[in-house]
Amino acid sequence: MLQEHDIRRCPLMTWIEMSAAGAVIAFSLLVWQTIVTLQAFRQSLERIESAVLQTRLQLEETAEHAAELLASARELTEAAADRVRTVQEAFSAVDKVSRTLDEGADAIGKASALLVDSVLQVQQAVHTRQNRIADAAEWGAAGIGLWKRWQSSRSKEDVAGSEAE
Repeated sequence: MLQEHDIRRCPLMTWIEMSAAGAVIAFSLLVWQTIVTLQAFRQSLERIESAVLQTRLQLEETAEHAAELLASARELTEAAADRVRTVQEAFSAVDKVSRTLDEGADAIGKASALLVDSVLQVQQAVHTRQNRIADAAEWGAAGIGLWKRWQSSRSKEDVAGSEAE
């Protein structure tokens, strides 16, 4: 009887064992698929990490270049500002020189006008004095002429008076 019972149990056990074996195989496949998926996920994460690391390095390099460019731009801006200040100082100096020259030209113009007036006054005074000298020369010539006549008339009188004596 044991054998009969054992024989009947055998096909049943086989189904249970087959089901258990199938479940083990299915579970093993599930575990294997999960491991493969996790490995693919890990590889994806490693690629993402590598990409992030490369991006970070490129960003750091870009930041360094940007900092260098900003420093260069700052230096250029400072140099340009210095040049603008220099040009402004030069324009200011030119403006001052221009004003000084303008004031000098005004002073020369005024001095020239005063000189012309002085020359005209001197010329007028000289002309007046020349007229006075000419008048005095005429008066002197007339006086000398009168004196000579008087001398000659006196000589004639002296000669006539000596003859009369």
